[in-house]
Amino acid sequence: MPVTFFRKARRLAVLAIIPLLASCSSTFDTGSIFSIFGSPRPPLPCPSAEILPGADTITIFREGPGRDLVDVTYEGVLTAVSGECQYVDDDAAVDVSLILRIDATMGPAAQARKQDFPFFVAISDKKGKILAKKVFSSPIEIPEERRRGAVQEEIEQHIPLSAIQTGADFVVIAGFQLTKEQLDLSVKASNK
Repeated sequence: MPVTFFRKARRLAVLAIIPLLASCSSTFDTGSIFSIFGSPRPPLPCPSAEILPGADTITIFREGPGRDLVDVTYEGVLTAVSGECQYVDDDAAVDVSLILRIDATMGPAAQARKQDFPFFVAISDKKGKILAKKVFSSPIEIPEERRRGAVQEEIEQHIPLSAIQTGADFVVIAGFQLTKEQLDLSVKASNK
């Protein structure tokens, strides 16, 4: 399910008179108009964020050919908890902060109480072209007498903007970094 970053925005009833004021001048600066009325200009939009469908879960099997339930060492679920953005450098860039949660469950074949979960964060344009991607590893340690554990990861991205771009021109994508076998299993499970 797509997650969108939101920023608080105040709506102004005086927006209807802006075209009238603009017609009185050869140049038009919305920042100046908003400051006349004592209100800051509306915030610029944040990039949208999403967990890549099919990469929101991971199943890790023990070494060997077995791929039944009894061969599962760990399963993980990745969810977006929250996010926000802030324009910096006179709106020449946007800093995005995203909090991800990774929940882990030990499977019947688990022999260790700690497992690394590889995940990625990527930035794409609105057409889906990946502009940047980084892979991270999040170790999760399961306490004794428990089968489940979780961690939260805070990821920060700095996105440079051209003069005509805003955060809305980008998508922050996160997911587990799956092997081909794990991806095939995820696709097969989602088609059921």
